[in-house]
Amino acid sequence: MSKNIEYGFIGEVDDLIKGKPGKRKLYGCDEAFRAQFLQWRAENAHLSDEVIGSQIGRSNTLVYHYSHPKGNLYAGDTALLEKKLAEYMRDCRLELDTNVVTVAGEISRQIEEAVEEIRTAKRIGVIIGPPGVGKSRGINLYSESHELAIAFRVSSWNKSQSDFAECLHKAAGLDQDRRGLSNMKLLVEKMTGSNRQFLIDDAHKLTRAALQLAYDFRDATGSPIALFGDERLIAKLKDDAQRLRRTGIVRRLKISDPDALIRHHLTAFCADVGLELAELVKLCRTIVAGAGHFGSLQMELSLAARIKRGAPDFTWCEAVRGAHQRLIRDYTL
Repeated sequence: MSKNIEYGFIGEVDDLIKGKPGKRKLYGCDEAFRAQFLQWRAENAHLSDEVIGSQIGRSNTLVYHYSHPKGNLYAGDTALLEKKLAEYMRDCRLELDTNVVTVAGEISRQIEEAVEEIRTAKRIGVIIGPPGVGKSRGINLYSESHELAIAFRVSSWNKSQSDFAECLHKAAGLDQDRRGLSNMKLLVEKMTGSNRQFLIDDAHKLTRAALQLAYDFRDATGSPIALFGDERLIAKLKDDAQRLRRTGIVRRLKISDPDALIRHHLTAFCADVGLELAELVKLCRTIVAGAGHFGSLQMELSLAARIKRGAPDFTWCEAVRGAHQRLIRDYTL
């Protein structure tokens, strides 16, 4: 433990208000851990004091004091704070363990072609693909190069008509209207003639009333809308003759050659496959052909990597088969 040290600097809010430098103390801490934490923060600069504080259930001021460039300014229970930070760092690393960098591929190219067709036709269109095929990642890639596109994902809490209208409003970056207009009326007013496109992921979760809202919004504004979902979305459109007639474009995503994306996943999780590569690719083709597609592959390889770390003598193929047995699957490898 380091000794407490006093030094003078301007930086605390109360000192700035008084207009004079104050003396603050450096408090003892686990210097080795603090160095690790500062290094981790440098590698994750997108995480602010406020984000970290809220995630560990503490004030952002505590995080600021602990990570101050001059040393630990936190005077409270430093050991407890460090324990919380250590667990938070661990959990963030677990999240990274299951993450695969999004790259362009067969499905993302199909999505871009379909969305561009919908955009240039200024219609409402439907892009259908099973879960795990890469719809969400394709939307993200498209949005990165089309900054005016407005994209959001439907969840269980925003599938109703009123919640959907609010989400459309927020996704477009609009504030509340001082004239008392509803979210939808203001959105129609602002979007009419703008030609900005909406990309709505998991649209099959929308209620039929919310789907009708999307169709009416397109008719009122001319804004192209791409609805992404699975076959359940088609079923909801078929039970209303008007919605079915007004659906201008339907594209179904298909995986014809999964190998490039399979190899990308293998590089992310098991770069040292060596002579097992051909057999691993064959196993991965079976996984991608099943339910969940690349989403299932990511989960399976992530679990296989954990198994391999715990049992280094396992081959990668043994680890993948072991992971397969721990997951809900209706086929064998």
